[in-house]
Amino acid sequence: MDPEHDANTLTCSGFSGKSEEVSCPVCLPEPPPPTLVYRKKNGVSIWQCPTCEIMYASPRFTRQSLLAIYENPAFINQKDFSMFSDWSYDKWKISGHESFVTSQLKVDLIRRYLDKEDRVLDVGCSMGFFCREATEQGYRVEGMEPSRMLADLARERIKAPVIHNTLIENFSPGYRYRGIVLWDVLEHVYDPVDMIRRCAGLTDDGGFLFLQVPNFEGISDRWKTFLCRKGLKKCDFKHFGFPWHIFSFNRASLSRLLQKCGYQSLFFESWSHTVKKGGTNPLSRVAASFVRARCLSDYITCVARKE
Repeated sequence: MDPEHDANTLTCSGFSGKSEEVSCPVCLPEPPPPTLVYRKKNGVSIWQCPTCEIMYASPRFTRQSLLAIYENPAFINQKDFSMFSDWSYDKWKISGHESFVTSQLKVDLIRRYLDKEDRVLDVGCSMGFFCREATEQGYRVEGMEPSRMLADLARERIKAPVIHNTLIENFSPGYRYRGIVLWDVLEHVYDPVDMIRRCAGLTDDGGFLFLQVPNFEGISDRWKTFLCRKGLKKCDFKHFGFPWHIFSFNRASLSRLLQKCGYQSLFFESWSHTVKKGGTNPLSRVAASFVRARCLSDYITCVARKE
C-alpha cells in the first residue's frame, strides 16, 4: 500500500499532494471487492468492506502527503486558538470548557483499568489537554504528536509532557506502557493495522488500549449519509471528514481490527455532545445515557486489552 511512484496529484480542502488507490487494510492480503458508499466530486470515493465493515476513502493521499497535512497552516487554522492567549490550568478548569470536560472523561475511563503508577502514552495527543489533566491527577503520562506546531503549543502553553514524533515506528522509549491512548487518531493514519500493532509492541502483556474513532452508525452520521446518497444534501459527504479522515468505523469493524492486531475488545460506549459539554439538564442526561450505552453518537469510545 505504498506505491509512491505511481501516485497522481490530488487537491482537496486547501491541501495538495500525491494520491493513490487503496484497499481495505483489515482484510489484506486478499480484500474482497468493496461496496461504493459515495463518490465525491473530486473523484475520491468512500467505500465499505463487506467483510469487516470498515469504511475508507480511495483514492487518498499517500503516506508522505498525509503527514504533510498536519504541518499545513490550512489544518492548523481550523482550530480555535483564542483560548490560549491568556491560558492557565486554573482558568481552564474553572471555565468548564469542552476540552476540560472531555479530558476528565478520559481520565475517568483510564482510572477503571490503570493504577497511577502505570505508564500511559497518548499517541496523537494534539494540544496535550488530556496529558495535562492526567498529570494533574497523578498519572505517569507522556504525549506524542505528529504536528510540530501542536506539539510546541502543548509544551509551551499547556505545559503538557509532549514530544514531537511523526511516526510511531521512530519511537523507542526503552520501556513499555500499561496503557496507550489513541483518541481521534485511527481515522487519520495511513495504516491503522500497523499503528495498533506498533502500539502493541509498546504495551505490557495484558495492557490496555483506549481509543475513540468516528462511528458511521451514529444517528447523525447515518442521516447525513442517507441525505447525501439520495442527492438531498449538497455537502459532498463532508461529514466523513476527508482529507484528514480516511477511515470510519462501527463496533464490528473496530472489533475485527483490534482482534487482528492481538487485542480483545472489552468495552464500547459513545459520548454525545451533551456529555462532552458537561450538560446538567435531567432530560438531556437521560437521552445522553441512552446514546452512550447504545453507541449512537458519531464517535465510538472503546477499551481493549492486549492478549
